[in-house]
Amino acid sequence: MSARRVGITGLGAVSAYGRGTEALWSGLRSGRSAIRSHRARLGRRAWLEYPMADLREDTREIARGLPKPQIVEQARIDEDPDLVAIAEAVRQALADAKLACDPARNDVGLVVTHESPGLAPHVQSFFRWGRTAKAWLSSRSRWSPPEFLYEQQSESVYRLHSFLYIHFLPSLFDLHGFSLYNNNACASGAFAMAVAADRIKSGEASAMVVAGGDLPEDGTKYRWFRDLDLYSRTGSCRPFAAGRDGMVLGSGAGALVLEDLEGARRQGRTVHAEWLGSGFTSEGWKVTMPDVTAGRYRHAIAAALASAGTAPEEISLITPHGVGSGLYDQFEAVSLAGVFGTSGAPWPPMMALKGAVGHTLGGCALLETVASILALERGEIPEAARCPGADPALPIGRPREGALPQRWTLLKCTNGFAGQNGAIVLRSAEPQ
Repeated sequence: MSARRVGITGLGAVSAYGRGTEALWSGLRSGRSAIRSHRARLGRRAWLEYPMADLREDTREIARGLPKPQIVEQARIDEDPDLVAIAEAVRQALADAKLACDPARNDVGLVVTHESPGLAPHVQSFFRWGRTAKAWLSSRSRWSPPEFLYEQQSESVYRLHSFLYIHFLPSLFDLHGFSLYNNNACASGAFAMAVAADRIKSGEASAMVVAGGDLPEDGTKYRWFRDLDLYSRTGSCRPFAAGRDGMVLGSGAGALVLEDLEGARRQGRTVHAEWLGSGFTSEGWKVTMPDVTAGRYRHAIAAALASAGTAPEEISLITPHGVGSGLYDQFEAVSLAGVFGTSGAPWPPMMALKGAVGHTLGGCALLETVASILALERGEIPEAARCPGADPALPIGRPREGALPQRWTLLKCTNGFAGQNGAIVLRSAEPQ
């Protein structure tokens, strides 16, 4: 039996521009970046102030719109901002796909990604001084620090387990098929989509939900990136530009529904894009530095094109990782040049999103894929995601001129810490 074709039928997004794909698109098209000054709080006190594209809305308010409020309350889902954002993106994607899941029986699967589940509430638990003091006074273990610490941290440590995300999300949305949690750092979303697509191509699932996100708003991840000298000192992320000085964090989540394309069409669903292929490599060199000599990122990009049966000149749009770091952008530009040619060659236009929505870490590949599909469906690169003037020292080719075509092919590239490289290829769905 030949492999099934895979279509993307549902899109969901939570970003610093707001909830929903229309909020994301409107923000990007406005030309303004969502990056602003953010005050991180631990407990009730502000701890740090730094630039990032943070959410404008309280996640507890977002949680009120999730299905099955009794589960949200009993499982205290509203206490985990990251899980709330991912769940909201899933809700939107299922609604967009018009995919109703039989609560009793279905084979709809889930792949969810996040870099550090449960971290935000765990960190916050250390700073509830009043609650901790009351607990100490009433605890039988108050003279045994190890026992008292266990009492106070056992619940938040338990909620660091990643399997809880693939429990809570199926509970909320009645997803009863294959499930997987993956963490391939910032490349996680590409790996997640490939796993989901393979399940459908093989006939083992008729539909899969892929979701992921990150809300790094408590300051701990900012401090880590700052101490590595990777965070922008100017507070702006300028991918591939001369004078770029680092990354800027962002909060967000993305979700996509993947389905058997022919089956989705028989049911009258809208198909946003067709999955064509993917490519991946692992460097196994350094955790926080790319191996700039091995060419493995280039191999991942070339493998994705080969898997898709697509030539470089057929690509309509490249959405790179584009973190805005001197070294990482050079690494990515050299990797792309190995596939598309050096700076004298004509390249597809590029759409770089982290200067607008920030770096959403484990969710970036998914949120940026959603944004790329929106741009291609509307035939334009939104103002906030343009790369008008690349650093002349980078081997980036001359972008092709003109509007984005109605029949398009997208290359989304991504790389992450721990040497994780990936690329995916999508194309516009054929008219029905």
